[in-house]
Amino acid sequence: MRTLNLEQYQKEFTENLESQGKSFNTVKNYRTDLNIFKGFLISKGRSLEINEVTISEIAEYGDYLNKKYDSPNSIRRRVQALRLFFDFLIRQDLFQENPVKKMLVSPKVVDLPKPTPFHIIRQLREKLTTIANTNKGHEKLLAMRNVLLFDLIYGGGLKVSDVERLHSKHVYSAKSKFRVIVAPDNRDPYTIPLDGSIVESIENYNNELEKGKNRDKIDFDNLLFNGNPFKILSGSLSARGIEIIFKDFSKLVNTQVTAKYLRQACIFKWLSQNTPHSRIKEWMGVQPQYSLKPYIDLLENSPTDFAYLEI
Repeated sequence: MRTLNLEQYQKEFTENLESQGKSFNTVKNYRTDLNIFKGFLISKGRSLEINEVTISEIAEYGDYLNKKYDSPNSIRRRVQALRLFFDFLIRQDLFQENPVKKMLVSPKVVDLPKPTPFHIIRQLREKLTTIANTNKGHEKLLAMRNVLLFDLIYGGGLKVSDVERLHSKHVYSAKSKFRVIVAPDNRDPYTIPLDGSIVESIENYNNELEKGKNRDKIDFDNLLFNGNPFKILSGSLSARGIEIIFKDFSKLVNTQVTAKYLRQACIFKWLSQNTPHSRIKEWMGVQPQYSLKPYIDLLENSPTDFAYLEI
């Protein structure tokens, strides 16, 4: 029988994902999840020949994950990665059936939304705007970038992965209003309307960004950029860079503010505006069967606490 080495086919699997245009972070997560399975086999003193893996070992791997991780969603993700890996092997005619399909996992747990309170949102936006208006040169550009980052997430509900890939051409004016084009890996591009507050911030930012690129002798098409206190370092803003910026946001208002919680606040804002649920789901980039019930229940039970507005 032909031997199938896990590491070899794991490499082919991730290369296949890359060829499909999957994002760097998506491929990285699959690689990490499969490495956990590899670590499980090594801990058992097993070879890495995957054609020797049995259904009982797959079940044992489920127990291993349950002991190692507290989060049911983390366990589900790692099982799903292994399931897709074996599906890939089946398409290569290397396996007859997927042993992971018989693996029982905990149901997905839906966490309740924890949106940033509206009074904090308003306070943060005012502070960011004040910083942008009272600085000059590169410090002003950094501050304006931060205002725009805030406006894209609270104004348009963008995910961090959406922000990472944004180019200047993706934000445009239509009938005196701004919209942003979102181009995910797994579906056709779509557009989201942005709050009126973004009009001034985007126009002034674009002018200041051109000055900054000329000053630092750098060129790129991304809307946002990575920079230190002295110069622009590169186009685009990574997930890690956004996380660092939000830590600074939290210091400004003395409470934790994350991109995720700010985006959840935007979803409550859309609900408060009586936006059709089908449209909200489209703007969120989720499937039609996705349930907004956790948001709707919170809004109905405590309408004052979750009545978010445009800035």
